[in-house]
Amino acid sequence: MKLKVSSVLAGSSPERQGYLLKKGSRNHASYQRRWFLLWGNLLFYYEKQGDPQPLGIIVLERCSVSLRHSRQEYAFSLYSLSRVYKMAAECQKDLELWVKALFSANVGYTKALLDEVRGQYQILNAGDNGPNTKCPQENTWKADFGALHHWLGEEILPLRAKNITES
Repeated sequence: MKLKVSSVLAGSSPERQGYLLKKGSRNHASYQRRWFLLWGNLLFYYEKQGDPQPLGIIVLERCSVSLRHSRQEYAFSLYSLSRVYKMAAECQKDLELWVKALFSANVGYTKALLDEVRGQYQILNAGDNGPNTKCPQENTWKADFGALHHWLGEEILPLRAKNITES
């Protein structure tokens, strides 16, 4: 199947992009320098920057990332449901930025963050007449992060300001 990445992701820019070293899937494979683009929870990799078609796509849903000990500096592993990807950044700063971006792209991280925000909202709202029933419920808003972001801006910021003035 040929995927036209430019049309699928038109109008958006990647959360992170740059070169990483990716180890091949064979046991004694060497690292290859590849151009990576992170869009949401999809990680595209290309032979080089500007290539029209990716060599592969890694779906980051339920993935985990960890630093690893290796002869290769700045190494980390990306654990997907089907495979372990051994990668390395070219410097410490890139390592930190990529690991953070990959960790944040995981759906589980987003759900944990949402749960934390909901908890903070309930704490801030405890002094009022109860929680606002306009809150989009988990089963109704699904993946509409734009609506949730808008709602949180309307509800939490005034409560935070109220809490600060009372302190």
